Amino acid sequence: MPSLYKQLGLGAAGSPVNASHLLMLVLGAGFLAFTVFVVHPNDFRLQSFFSGACPGSPPHDPVLAPVNATPKAKAATTTPVKAPDGHPGVRVLIGIQTMPGKYERRHLLRTVYALQLQEHPALAGAVDVRFVFCNVTSAVDAVLVALEIMRYGDVIVLDCAENMDGGKTYDFFATAARAFPDGAYDYVMKADDDTYLRLPALAAWMAGAAREDAYLGLQMPCDRENFYPFPPFMSGMGYALSWDLVRWVASSEVSRRDRVGPEDMWTGRWLNVAGKAKNRYDGAPRMYNYLGSSPANCFRRGFRPDTIAVHMLKDAGRWAETLAYFNATAALPPSALYHLP
Repeated sequence: MPSLYKQLGLGAAGSPVNASHLLMLVLGAGFLAFTVFVVHPNDFRLQSFFSGACPGSPPHDPVLAPVNATPKAKAATTTPVKAPDGHPGVRVLIGIQTMPGKYERRHLLRTVYALQLQEHPALAGAVDVRFVFCNVTSAVDAVLVALEIMRYGDVIVLDCAENMDGGKTYDFFATAARAFPDGAYDYVMKADDDTYLRLPALAAWMAGAAREDAYLGLQMPCDRENFYPFPPFMSGMGYALSWDLVRWVASSEVSRRDRVGPEDMWTGRWLNVAGKAKNRYDGAPRMYNYLGSSPANCFRRGFRPDTIAVHMLKDAGRWAETLAYFNATAALPPSALYHLP
């Protein structure tokens, strides 16, 4: 230590730094290095610092309109990555089509799906639920939706005028193909906001399906009396395309020129005209419409334990009945519904 003083010109008469000062500086620097690199290594990310990103920030921008980014190439791997225990081994992006003003429905669905992911944590890395609508034109919605985006980061805003059968589904698939890199998802699913999806059952079903040229959903027509003679298509309640088909929809003239019409039928028509989707998976009888007081048929039936999806949940009463059947609140302590003594 004395020789170090002399080399640095410290410790001489009149120097403001003595041996004890230098020792404290060395010990302080050592403690800082230990804290940064050993105690909190994940908080020190040079790549985030130089890119301007904050550590822990989400990997995607919640607003995707307009989208001009070029998809990134799939990273090459030399050894297969084993999915963690309980992980279905597939990744799916679920785009729930809704409208900006339907705050209550989005709040319900966020709660429903967050609880499923909490109960099945392995699904958190497999299922990505987003809410999809077109450009926000109301001044009120612009403020309130902005708060949602800032808080939850689960909203996709398409660059289109709000519609149901005017090309919104085409815009969703085309936007997903441009906005997310190849390999991010195995499937992209379009779903209605009056559909209850049981995520573990959905992921397990998809895990057994082909990863290419695949089309999954409730196939219609399901008999000669219902929607016959329309060509085969998957019901708009919720259907999925493999990633290669999503990219094809985004680049094909077949879909681009013929996007206006009943969205589920038109998606099926694109695939049928082009000879696509040779791997088709019919979710019947595990995907169906809510029965209620209507007569049962091939697409409308009562609840069943192995359900993947229930459609036509148009009001709070139907949602409550459905969630009660599937024990969505089973983990709630009995006394939690009552006031404190």
